[in-house]
Amino acid sequence: MGPLYKFGWFDYAYALQLAVLTGFCFGFVLERAGFGNARKLTAIFYLRDFAVLKVMFTAIVVCMLGLLYFSVFGWIDLGRVYLLQTNIWPQIAAGLLLGVGFVMGGYCPTTSVVATVSGKLDGLVFLGGMVLGSVIFAELFPLLAGFYEAGGMGVVTLSDVLGIQSGIVALGACLMAVGAFWLGERLEGRFGDPERLPGGSRRMKLGGAALLVALGLVLAVVNPDRFVSSRPEAQPEAESIEATAQPENAPSAETDAAAPVPRAAEPPAPAPGGFRILHDEGC
Repeated sequence: MGPLYKFGWFDYAYALQLAVLTGFCFGFVLERAGFGNARKLTAIFYLRDFAVLKVMFTAIVVCMLGLLYFSVFGWIDLGRVYLLQTNIWPQIAAGLLLGVGFVMGGYCPTTSVVATVSGKLDGLVFLGGMVLGSVIFAELFPLLAGFYEAGGMGVVTLSDVLGIQSGIVALGACLMAVGAFWLGERLEGRFGDPERLPGGSRRMKLGGAALLVALGLVLAVVNPDRFVSSRPEAQPEAESIEATAQPENAPSAETDAAAPVPRAAEPPAPAPGGFRILHDEGC
């Protein structure tokens, strides 16, 4: 919803309502898929059920392909999609902590909320531990601030690091997903319980894999980066604002060089109990 909100398709209040509706639908689907059950989630570590891997990999490739194709069609500006900065060492440590917590508790942050809402006590305990850990981290942040920014690489993507266009990265991710799905199916057939595993037509699985690879191959050939760089609206907003804000009869920079520069107006002070946006993080 973020990029659509940036385009001014709906206001802030409607965006919050959509966020609540989207979160409810997401949690409902997770619960119906069995992801509110710790046994279902930890079955992947026993090579019995790879539903977690399949769902997460499917979400990754659908989001990646959707964003790149929408960018090619001109339906979305990837420059308005907010990307987190990469701080390699704290993110590696956080990934290890999350993985250990997943193995021990059987939940990730989202599934713990789903389990809690479903009435499971272990989900509530896990959620309480997550909140407590967040509070402890916030209190100790002055001591951890140096490590928190260690290995800072700025905002980078795989295509930046590897020096290749994003379409090839998308194709590689699609091939990786198909390989992971195939390996998961083989392991499930050997170690899993066929009566508890979902069935599926072999023809449908092969067709889905072929479609996924085809979509990635098209992006590798088309090169979405070429469309993004050539689109005028992908340029920084500051340049367009500066160009449109200059009136036709305004004096030129040469004749107005000696004139004093007016001081920019101070942003209005926040209302009591309110807040003020200091930095727009995009979408």
